[in-house]
Order: sequence, then structure tokens, then C-alpha cells
Amino acid sequence: KGILATEKADAIVVMLGLDDRVAIREPATEKIDKPSEKKDAKVKPDGKPSEEKTASKPDGAAKQVDSELAPEDAADATGVRPGAGQDKSAASSSGLREFREKRWGDLYREKIDEMIGVLKAKGVPVLWVGLPAVRGAKATSDTAFLDTLYREAAGKAGITYVDVWDGCVDEAGRFSQQGPDFEGQIRRLRSNDGVYFTKA
Repeated sequence: KGILATEKADAIVVMLGLDDRVAIREPATEKIDKPSEKKDAKVKPDGKPSEEKTASKPDGAAKQVDSELAPEDAADATGVRPGAGQDKSAASSSGLREFREKRWGDLYREKIDEMIGVLKAKGVPVLWVGLPAVRGAKATSDTAFLDTLYREAAGKAGITYVDVWDGCVDEAGRFSQQGPDFEGQIRRLRSNDGVYFTKA
């Protein structure tokens, strides 16, 4: 919101990366207790409730995932685009929803929808660019999963989704460092890490 408030944009282009593979803390739902339900309320000798509050445990920090291409991502360099529907098991009791859990997907979709709403409010065309294939089977699978969420949200919101996947894979669908540049010439398009792009 802050950027859009100060920038004059003719169009907005969005591309998010693999750094979004982090746990999301589920917002706590506040329960309003009735006076009769306050079992732990302290009472002063005069019979009135005490103002003391019982100490609460601090929230744990969200587990961070290393930036693009964590070691497990690079373990397998086949790079074939996998199915995107993997789901993990139940969330931890701390309210953290791990990447790929069903509830994580729900919360992340809400964030995407909120962001698209902010972008559309600027009144200019919005283009959401999907993530390209990257080197490593796990990173590629995670990328395909995120792309599915972005494509669905863009379609629902009526903004343009730009799928760049096919420009970053070979004929067999595997990650490729070579590909056509903007003039159609085959060049080295990806950096050595298998994530970032070259100038070409």
C-alpha cells in the first residue's frame, strides 16, 4: 500500500518467489469469556476481582526456510514439473501452519486475494507472472504448487496471469538453463544457481 501510494504506475507486475515457503501463524480467535467462566480469576480479600493477569506464554517465532534453493531442493536436478496437490498433515499446536498444509494454502490464498485487492485499487492493469521452473526436484515441486495458487487467484480476480514455465524447460519438461531470449535467439537465460536469470 505504501509503495502504491507514492508511485505513479501505468501497470503493475507481480512475481513472488520461493521465499514464501515459510510457516504461517494462524490468527488467534479471541474467545470472550462470560464472568462465570473465568475459573482462574483471582479474588482480593474484599471479594472484588483482582486486576492481576496470569502470565501467558510468548508466541514462538515462525519457522523460516532458507532462501531459494535450500540444500534439499538441489538434491535432485531432474526438474520435471510435478503435480502440485501435495498436502501435509495437521498443524502444530502453536498455531503454525506449515508450507503445503491444507490450512496453510487457505491462509496464503487470503493473503494473495488481499494483495490483489490492493493492486487493483490503483486502477491500472495488473499482471501476475508465474514462477519459472528452477533446478532441483523439491524446489520445482514447490514452485509448481505456488503457481497453481497464483493462477487460480488471478483468474478469480480477473487479472492477467502470465505463465513463463514453458520458456524455462526443455522439450521433456525439465529445467533448462538455455532458452529463447526476447528476440527468439537461444541463449543462456539462467544463472549457475538454477534460480536467477542472466541479463539475456
